[in-house]
Amino acid sequence: MNRAPRVVWTALTARRRGRVATGGVAVLPLRVLPNDIDLAGHMNNGVYFTMADLGRIDLAIRSGWIRAQVRHRVAPVVMQETMTFRTSLQPLQAFELHSHLAGWDGVSVFYEQRFVVAGQVCAQALVRTRFLQRGTGVAPARLWQLLGIDPPPSRVPDWAKGWGDGARLPSPRADAPAGPPPFWG
Repeated sequence: MNRAPRVVWTALTARRRGRVATGGVAVLPLRVLPNDIDLAGHMNNGVYFTMADLGRIDLAIRSGWIRAQVRHRVAPVVMQETMTFRTSLQPLQAFELHSHLAGWDGVSVFYEQRFVVAGQVCAQALVRTRFLQRGTGVAPARLWQLLGIDPPPSRVPDWAKGWGDGARLPSPRADAPAGPPPFWG
């Protein structure tokens, strides 16, 4: 999938979809395009993560956070993401991507995103991000000050609170040699 045209379209049409309050849900209408399809004839599982990126871009623009992010040179990077699939999205099928700020901990900001058709959830993602400023992590408490927002209460699911601990890789500054399988050892 060529992502650039969709990013431009999302940015240029965001205002038409209206402002989203902090804690609100940004709904982005999308359609499964022919280049989103895999050999099984439905939307490729990797494309779901790309679409989720579009949803977070839409949320940042419509909430007004993007201006402060650019002004303070604060950028989100994905630390972890998980997707649960319920039903497939078919070629040319229209769907909505619902994105909202789910919460945060001392390091990360979590987003919940749902792929919805006719009011029914087809897939759901939980995305854990870290905001960086000049290559250094910004704690969420400081991030809210930079963005000038009063965030709603954090509603990070209990299972996600320790999510990073079991799957964490070493810091980029530490050694992480790739040995033989099994990798989870």
